[in-house]
Amino acid sequence: MTKIFILCFILSAIFSFFSCGSFGPKLFTEQEWSENYSLSDGVKSTSPEMIDGNKDTIGKMLFPDDFYRGGMRALPSAEVVITFPEKKSISRIVIYADNLPDLRILSNSGMINAKDDWRLVKEITNNKLKEIEIRTSIQTDKIAIRAKGITPIESTETSRVLGGVVVSRKVFEPEIREVEIYGYKQKSDKNNLWN
Repeated sequence: MTKIFILCFILSAIFSFFSCGSFGPKLFTEQEWSENYSLSDGVKSTSPEMIDGNKDTIGKMLFPDDFYRGGMRALPSAEVVITFPEKKSISRIVIYADNLPDLRILSNSGMINAKDDWRLVKEITNNKLKEIEIRTSIQTDKIAIRAKGITPIESTETSRVLGGVVVSRKVFEPEIREVEIYGYKQKSDKNNLWN
């Protein structure tokens, strides 16, 4: 019984300490998002239209060069890579796209011989949203977004060849209007927990 009384006393003292004065509210304040890292100086993208701050411009995700030369039989994923001048702590990624049903978001850990070492952050399938929000907790200097090519139904073509009919479909690069990348706002010393 004495142990329960001591435990209750300690818990009530801790609760009183955190809930009174200026310490409690500072401890439990909601964090704010940083500025959009995509718009920061030195940020580069393989499709610059995706990070220009304008949702009316459209950037295309590109397939590997071999695909355009006809050197690939299978349909590869198209991708865009966004590179930061230094590592960033990323907590939120927002992608604006009109038609992006299946995609994967990857981050570069850069751990293997200073080359790209891609790690899966999130895989999304059967997406119907035009604004895709991903919450995460990563630290990286590169983000990659990979998606399958878009094959509209009206792009089907039929050709007669010796011995039969060949049906083929055109494949278009996936398009993204804008990519926004955020971390948490850094607290200044004047907002220090102990002040």
